[in-house]
Amino acid sequence: MSLLRQYDRYGAPDLARYLRFVVAGQHVGWVKPALGTELAERKDVFQRDATTLAMHPTLSDATARSAAMADVLEHLRDKGRIPGWRNELYPVNRHYDEAPFLVMERAAAPLFGVMAYGVNLNGFVGRGWEMKVWVARRAPTKSVDPNMLDLVVGGGQPLGLTPAENLIKECREEAGIPESLAERAQPVGIVTLMIEAGEGLRVGQQFNFDLDLPEDFRPRNEDGEVAGFELIPVSELIHRLRSSDEFMYDISLVLIDFLIRHGFIGPDDIDYLPLIAGLRRPIPFEAAV
Repeated sequence: MSLLRQYDRYGAPDLARYLRFVVAGQHVGWVKPALGTELAERKDVFQRDATTLAMHPTLSDATARSAAMADVLEHLRDKGRIPGWRNELYPVNRHYDEAPFLVMERAAAPLFGVMAYGVNLNGFVGRGWEMKVWVARRAPTKSVDPNMLDLVVGGGQPLGLTPAENLIKECREEAGIPESLAERAQPVGIVTLMIEAGEGLRVGQQFNFDLDLPEDFRPRNEDGEVAGFELIPVSELIHRLRSSDEFMYDISLVLIDFLIRHGFIGPDDIDYLPLIAGLRRPIPFEAAV
């Protein structure tokens, strides 16, 4: 089967069914209309019209907006509306190097359809068709995609750390990879995603790294978020991506990118060009409003 089946697991979101989420005159996300109506009851924080949910213009800087959003989200959390609360703050902007318009709790990002950033590590052993790739089975207690297959290391990109610094932290926590080894990881690009989740839109940009691991290395989880690890021959990895939905959606994109970059999927594959095109689709933020 074609690797494009991974892209087809989620249809393209119908953005016409969402309100634009606007902050300081900038379109930064998408909100379900029912949630927009509920949030608009907080007239000190939000304004709503037929197409837009905007933060109130009197919240004139990032500090004020962040405080107001924190208050709103705490009330939603207390109602059980935000599972998997992380106590991690994410920047709200349209691209990584843009100054945040506000910061907000990571677990609430899909409710507002805002861009979420993350880091991923492809950990592999060997070369060519002798290569094997380490993958992790997510713990059953994870609030997002429990029990699904994941990369050996991956995590959200919080405030206050560069992607490289965050990767070193995640390597230690998720797989017991020492800093001296994690520092060898090579940045290899990004993938983007935009899919409908139960609570809203998952919109993301993932920073990806490759790390050639020693043959005697064995990952060891230290934060309780991984149920186990598996070292998979690259031929088996391709088969599983072609035939199953075992992997998290965004991780399947990262792995397809890995397979293309290492020459396992090439121009002789009939789907080579659409596979490449699907890895870095632009996020359709509208112009300033």
